[in-house]
Amino acid sequence: MIRKELRQRMRERRGWLLPSLYLVVLGAVVTFAYFLTTTERGATGIQGSTVGVVLFLTLAYSQLALLLMLVPIFSAGSITIEKEQRTLASLLTSLLTSGQIWWGKFVSSLLFVLLLLVTSLPVLSMAFAFGGIGPWEVFSATLTTIIILACMSAIGLYCSSAFQRSVHATAVSYATVVAISVVTAIAFFVRLTMYESAHRQATVGHSWYDIPLSIRAPMYVNPFFFLTASFAPPKQLYPAWSTCACVFITLGALAIVLTLRNLRRRAEV
Repeated sequence: MIRKELRQRMRERRGWLLPSLYLVVLGAVVTFAYFLTTTERGATGIQGSTVGVVLFLTLAYSQLALLLMLVPIFSAGSITIEKEQRTLASLLTSLLTSGQIWWGKFVSSLLFVLLLLVTSLPVLSMAFAFGGIGPWEVFSATLTTIIILACMSAIGLYCSSAFQRSVHATAVSYATVVAISVVTAIAFFVRLTMYESAHRQATVGHSWYDIPLSIRAPMYVNPFFFLTASFAPPKQLYPAWSTCACVFITLGALAIVLTLRNLRRRAEV
């Protein structure tokens, strides 16, 4: 199943077009961030470590944003394409179990996204040339991105199993990405502003944990906050990074259970 899916994806035009466009966009982001940083502070009055940190943070957030936009393309249509081609029934009645079908679809969709992540590692590692960034930052950012992509791939597969057409599953997957990335941030800042107005005090300069849990709870579902928490030193990953990791793993596990339930129901029908 995995071999078949990967062979089919790599034979498509997007198999080589998307990685090329992805690297072009990242290269443009690196160039823009470099010239913007050196122009504002002057080529002689800026340290190399400052440039390295700016390039690393810009690439990390840009890379996550691009991959979040690409994940639904590969995962949300994995099962619906079988429904549209009327091959899902024969697939469910084959010797493969529902778990094996899900695993093949999940790994094939995730591996292609991870291919894009791996191709961008040399660009991400360019920050080493300027300093200010160590192996830990690259490792933690990469690990966090993989956890987020795995969770979103599982959610995309659930949407693919719940809808009949790829366009509907892809639309709901993108709506989920927008909800956890944008809506959660808006809800956090709106409630934080209301909290500061009610108590007549600003939280600027205070600790993150001084903010009530009911206000900061939506940010634990936000992938960009999850990535931000990964930049902390190893001893400071708990509880922010650990909480985000548990939330994303739980969401992914829930999506897996619901997807397997949908596949078993269709197999029984």
